[in-house]
Amino acid sequence: MPDSPISSTECTSLPVRVLKFGGTSVGSAEGIKNAVRLVRAATETCRPVVVVSAAAGATDDLAQAAAEAQSDCVPVEAWTRRVGRRYRTLAADTLGDEALRARYATALQAELSELRRALQRMSGPNAAAARDVVLAAGERLMVPLVAAALDACGCASRAVDAARLIRTDAAHGNATVQWDATRRQVRDWHRGRAAGLPVATGFVGGTADGETTTLGRGGSDLSAAVLAWALGADRMERWTDVDGLYTRDPDEHSDAQHLQRIDFEQARAWTKAGRLGMHPSTLDPLIDAGIPLRVRCTHRPEAPGTRIAPAPTLAQG
Repeated sequence: MPDSPISSTECTSLPVRVLKFGGTSVGSAEGIKNAVRLVRAATETCRPVVVVSAAAGATDDLAQAAAEAQSDCVPVEAWTRRVGRRYRTLAADTLGDEALRARYATALQAELSELRRALQRMSGPNAAAARDVVLAAGERLMVPLVAAALDACGCASRAVDAARLIRTDAAHGNATVQWDATRRQVRDWHRGRAAGLPVATGFVGGTADGETTTLGRGGSDLSAAVLAWALGADRMERWTDVDGLYTRDPDEHSDAQHLQRIDFEQARAWTKAGRLGMHPSTLDPLIDAGIPLRVRCTHRPEAPGTRIAPAPTLAQG
């Protein structure tokens, strides 16, 4: 990776902090409202960049839609309606303001049109590229909804498609970040962006030719880490529905131990082995830039969660 990420104080006296919300944290109206409260509170001490996943289960549905569209098992319209119904209901339960609901409805219809076209291409020669557009729909439908919810509480925001920020190769389904180009794109965007708190798609990247790519399972964590690295953030926060990281899955193993602090190298070894529930490359850019990661619980924001940082700084809390 290149050196010298942008200084977090270059544009403001407040530090940049990347807040990533997983699918279980934004999978319901109450979850979205809770995330909005956390982001609004964060604006008092930092300049947040928010990264969101698709609603829990949405990516699995989209993967099934892509598979069935490729084999012509189910009409494209049936899947498009199903996905649209889920997000339309979520918006109705989240947004009380009629103007914001109308704004979101416009964004939803535009994205559903893209989804429909991508599903129709699944039986063609560029199925891999079409599949990435299908899979990206979950995040692209969530981002304008979270942005509208932030606007509803007086926190001016704007939706950002990370395909414009995170440059990747063309390995559809498991794309590799192109670090130099990504850093340039993120810097240019951050310096020249319009007013408003950015809410960006996780999981999604883009090639030099403008094709949508995805970063692989758990790619929203990697997206957030890449943005934190490029922006020189003071830290990344990974908000989930559990109170931090465990040595094993606590739902499946009674001997799982909660981790209050863990050093980067140990965490990276466990992440590469698939033990911490993150994309295996999530910690690489954070380690490169010395940016700590805190895993926190959306339902218990007062809990310390788990801090992952270079070993010499662990005692700093």
